[in-house]
Amino acid sequence: MEHATTVFIADSAEDFCTGLVATLQRSDGFQVVGTANDGEQAIRQILDRKPDVLVLDLMLPGVDGFEICNKIREVKNTPIIMISAKKDDIDKIRG
Repeated sequence: MEHATTVFIADSAEDFCTGLVATLQRSDGFQVVGTANDGEQAIRQILDRKPDVLVLDLMLPGVDGFEICNKIREVKNTPIIMISAKKDDIDKIRG
């Protein structure tokens, strides 16, 4: 049996998380191992569940996506897909 790519989604918009979970569940090869709508909850679950890929909102309440990325990078080089409504070049470069 082939290993499904595990995905964790952290986004402040619950409807976005729900939609992405539904989309990934219909796709072969992906397994969503959790979602979070705030930064503190996201960090705890990501470190506990160790997903293969993160989908990360940069503007999460509490702990923002930049800080989450830094904390994850301290322990693992998990690929991160960053999502943001920020438009400034500095935010894109920082991401």
